[in-house]
Amino acid sequence: MSLTVTGFSTGSLSYKIGHEDNASDVASTDIFGGSGTLHAIDVNQTSNAIAYLKMKITAGTVTVGTTQPDLMFEIPVSGAVMINFPAGLAFSQLSFWVTDAAAYDDTGDPGTVLLTFLCS
Repeated sequence: MSLTVTGFSTGSLSYKIGHEDNASDVASTDIFGGSGTLHAIDVNQTSNAIAYLKMKITAGTVTVGTTQPDLMFEIPVSGAVMINFPAGLAFSQLSFWVTDAAAYDDTGDPGTVLLTFLCS
């Protein structure tokens, strides 16, 4: 995993972008260091298997294979998906992990999954 977080501001809004260039079954915990609003997730899945993006948006410790995700998205084989939240989705912390099966206790490596989170 190689997570980078960048922030920028306009006259009235501040945005943060989190980009992960190789998500796996290891959790990135509280990537923005606190609360915010999630506006969009861009996912690019390059492997030949379905992947599952799992997210925890409420406070708490994240342990892959134990933690129940608050949200889960199925990412198609070799697919690109844009997940938009037009009204924004409030979070107290934003943590994520990606596995190769839907079960919350799965720890399988999904292959290469690129993720970009847009938050304010």
